Amino acid sequence: MAMPEPLTADEIAAFKTLNSVDLFFARAEVEGYISEDYTGPEIRAMYPELGPVVGIAVTSEWTTLDMGSPDLDFLDYYEWIEAQPKPTIVVSMDADERAGRTASFGAMQARTLLRLGVAGVVTSIGLHKVSMVRAAGMPVWSSGIAPAHGSYHLIRYGAPVTVGRVTWHTGDVVFADENGAIRLPAESAREILRHATKPAASHGTSYYDVIDAPDFSVAKLRTWLAQHPTIYPPVDPAAKDRWWAEHGRHLAPRGSGVHE
Repeated sequence: MAMPEPLTADEIAAFKTLNSVDLFFARAEVEGYISEDYTGPEIRAMYPELGPVVGIAVTSEWTTLDMGSPDLDFLDYYEWIEAQPKPTIVVSMDADERAGRTASFGAMQARTLLRLGVAGVVTSIGLHKVSMVRAAGMPVWSSGIAPAHGSYHLIRYGAPVTVGRVTWHTGDVVFADENGAIRLPAESAREILRHATKPAASHGTSYYDVIDAPDFSVAKLRTWLAQHPTIYPPVDPAAKDRWWAEHGRHLAPRGSGVHE
């Protein structure tokens, strides 16, 4: 896919004033629907004190235990990263048959990638040498840690990968902070940023303005939500009935709660 224009220093600074949750909902406002382009609880910020990162995804796949895996040249991979728009975010997938069993990201890669202009790593590969990676200053979002690794191999780079239940493409905009990581489509990332950084008055009254008002009532909240359907999507009674018909046998009988 075509790479986006490199993020400017001002855009990077603007992104870093935000958080992943606000950007996620800004994307929903821009696109009119709620995506699932965010990492699940299995991916967490290993060093939240290092702050948020934003950059262009460069993807790769690794096996972490399979001794018989094909192995690509690390230096070819590093040259490829070196040629990508900056800042870059490495998004790496554990493609082993026993994915998630071990670690293969540590201080050597962290320090090398920093020299190549990588601003952070989002990975389903385990982390080791935790204190050395922190000392290097590399922000990492990972599935966890382990004390050792097996015979790890770089098997592919540049192709779509699945990390944190998100499909990432080289060229996507990645934003990651203490909450996790989100994918922003390259073609709409700048519009999402503009929307998220508009002055509060441009957005109108906020949810918190409504609930913090001295005369707050659920009726007033209901009126506000009617104009902001991405916050609490309106209930479709027909869809509710279809869902109960399909799934209700696994649940307590309808009528056991306040409302059916």
